[in-house]
Amino acid sequence: MKMNGPRKSHILVVDDNMANIFALEQMLTKPGRGFIGATSGQEALKIALSRDIDIVLLDVQMPEMDGFEVAQLLKTNRRTKDVPILFVSAELKETQFVIKGFEEGAIDYLYKPLDPLITEAKVTALLEQYLSKKELTEKNAILEKYALLINNSADIICIIHAGTLKFEEANETVREILGYTPAEIKGTSLLYYLAREDRPMVQQLCRDKREKFSFDIHMYGKDRQERLLSWNVVHRNDWWFAHGRDVTGIKEVEEIKNYLAAAVKQSNEAIYLHDAEGRIISWNKGAEKIYGFTEEEALRMNIWNIVPEHLMAETQQVIDRILEGAEVRSVETRRITRQGKVIDVLFSASVLMGMNNNLQSIAITERDITDQKKAGEQIRLLNEDLQQNLTMLEKAVTEVRQVNRELESFSYSVSHDLRGPLRALNGYSQILEEEYGQEMNEEARKLLGNIRGNARRMGMLIDDLLAFSRMGRKEVQKTPVNMEVLVREVLEEIGNSMSHHAAIEVQDLPSVYADHALLRQVWVNLISNALKYSSKSPSPHVTIGWQEGEGGVFEYFVQDNGVGFNMEYANKLFGVFQRLHSDEEFEGTGVGLAIVQRIIARHGGKIRAKAAPGAGATFYFSLPGIVHHMSKTK
Repeated sequence: MKMNGPRKSHILVVDDNMANIFALEQMLTKPGRGFIGATSGQEALKIALSRDIDIVLLDVQMPEMDGFEVAQLLKTNRRTKDVPILFVSAELKETQFVIKGFEEGAIDYLYKPLDPLITEAKVTALLEQYLSKKELTEKNAILEKYALLINNSADIICIIHAGTLKFEEANETVREILGYTPAEIKGTSLLYYLAREDRPMVQQLCRDKREKFSFDIHMYGKDRQERLLSWNVVHRNDWWFAHGRDVTGIKEVEEIKNYLAAAVKQSNEAIYLHDAEGRIISWNKGAEKIYGFTEEEALRMNIWNIVPEHLMAETQQVIDRILEGAEVRSVETRRITRQGKVIDVLFSASVLMGMNNNLQSIAITERDITDQKKAGEQIRLLNEDLQQNLTMLEKAVTEVRQVNRELESFSYSVSHDLRGPLRALNGYSQILEEEYGQEMNEEARKLLGNIRGNARRMGMLIDDLLAFSRMGRKEVQKTPVNMEVLVREVLEEIGNSMSHHAAIEVQDLPSVYADHALLRQVWVNLISNALKYSSKSPSPHVTIGWQEGEGGVFEYFVQDNGVGFNMEYANKLFGVFQRLHSDEEFEGTGVGLAIVQRIIARHGGKIRAKAAPGAGATFYFSLPGIVHHMSKTK
């Protein structure tokens, strides 16, 4: 502790005779000593209790209150209990009186007539002893206060060796900030708690040996959580006397404030503050963009400059509500720009209070929704038109469905009604051939054969037409279908009904979730066509397989090396009664592919073809949105 020179000692001399007081003062006068005289016990007590006294020279025999009584009162008072007392006596030298003096708190006795040397020696020794004790007590009290301040500080206060950077001492706050006890951190290096990339900077500070310096550094606590500490260091005699403040939260708040300030400043929405009288006190870039007033101009305005006249009373009512503590959220209103244009805005506001709960300002956020309002109105009108159009879509769809039902009913009825006459025609032709065939010439038998052939073809046409009609009414019932098993069953069925000499290759086919009966018809029609149109090839070959198509869907295909066709006419393939080859070349009705197309469409899939004249044809069909499985169930 730094002292401002030696303190002056105060000696209280108590004697009912002023001459004795004066004699003691003359005997003990030295630089740095001050004397206070008291001629009674009561006066001595008043002085001792009101002033700093370092020693009391107390006469034993005094009227009213003797020295023993004064000593007893001084020793029972907290302020004076440690002050040394020297009894001064001329008569009471007996042992019982000396013992009584010591019992009352006397340190020693001086006997009259006083010996100057002994008196000076005893007073000097007692003063030095008392003053040293008093100084030590004061220092201890100060140190206790410092200890309390250090251990109750919100900052880490520590001593670090400047060479090794090891902690020598640390206060209890190190436990709160880093999680370590002072005992745990003592003897460890500051570098241990730093990230590897931050260590060189601290080591450089160590080498610089500056007297005072500060730095911010990230430190890891016992829980390995990172904290930001701001350090201030005083370098003395190879030691750092340092205190570190945890500024993690402060830095985060500052960063958030800076971010928010930047966000507000650069926001496209108008964000501004005004006081209770409406004077604008803050104005961001968004407000400049929306209203056309610069910040410098706006700070000389009030909000009434941007409020339409017919809305002023309403706006004042809103402000009054806000001043009473209400919050306004997303209310549509109108404002005026610098150019006098009235715009629609979405208005939000709240009151900002100061630290003493006094009004600070009103915070306003406004977003220009003029274009949105116009767009909303246009959308509303479009929706009305669309609703009207949808009603007419609905009517058209209903009418189309009705027409389709009528066409299907007509097709079924016509096909069914044609069977009777056709059976009669075929029957009569057969009777003519059996009964009168021998009487007919060659030309007549040829004509009769044509009649029977056309009747048979007509029957096939009716069968296909009925099948096509049924496709439009039949409900699709999906189940797991093993495609490879289905294809081999169809090949066996076709082999029993028609002869061919084609080589047929069947690849591994993934299974599918679809209508088993309808898919059977697809495979029958496509494979039959492939066998028919490749039948005139020297070595007919048919391949049945699959590939991954666009969008990851599976495409099944049937490929032949037959006559093929010109792709210019591919659009006619899937129409009813549409054929690309004459009956003389290949027999058919032109309904099979139309049936295939309808089945695939009912499954939500697509069918396509690829061919060239004389180079064969390939028909692909896909079933999108249906779960495929590569597993095979034999």
